[in-house]
Amino acid sequence: MDAIQPIFLIAVPQMGDPNFSRTVVLVLQNDEDGAIGLVINRPTQISLERFADGQGLTCHKHLADTVVFRGGPVQAERGWILHADDSVEERQEVISGLYVSTGRDTLENLMKRGSKPLRLYLGYAGWGAGQLEKEMVEGAWITAEAHPKYIFETPPDKLWNQILADLGVDPNRLMVGTGLH
Repeated sequence: MDAIQPIFLIAVPQMGDPNFSRTVVLVLQNDEDGAIGLVINRPTQISLERFADGQGLTCHKHLADTVVFRGGPVQAERGWILHADDSVEERQEVISGLYVSTGRDTLENLMKRGSKPLRLYLGYAGWGAGQLEKEMVEGAWITAEAHPKYIFETPPDKLWNQILADLGVDPNRLMVGTGLH
């Protein structure tokens, strides 16, 4: 990943794609080749402990009940780790206090130590060159400054509403293509 774009994309209520209905996406890269992001508010029914067991990894008991998230519809077998551990060698800072890692060894290390906060995302959201910009011009997304508190502290089922409320936006007043009405 070359360019980090520390923003959130908040899907408007009328988003037609069910993969993104009422989602918040953390954009990790956006350049001339396209964009990559993680849907941060789609928990699965899989715990880190169950995931670790299935992968032959060790998970500290403090993380056992932590859920795994669906990061997007692309390459669901690919894992992305958002964490706050600056001692990890394989990491890239997204914003102050938030790192992304993708290595299996890094995940195992973080899980063994019980590093918190930690979120594992399977899959990612991807856009081709110019596709995201087109969707933004059409009014499909609202942007907001990314902040770790929304990832690690806000319950996933409350996140979409919370970010919009913090922006002073009433979701009932949003329309695709025209913004507020």
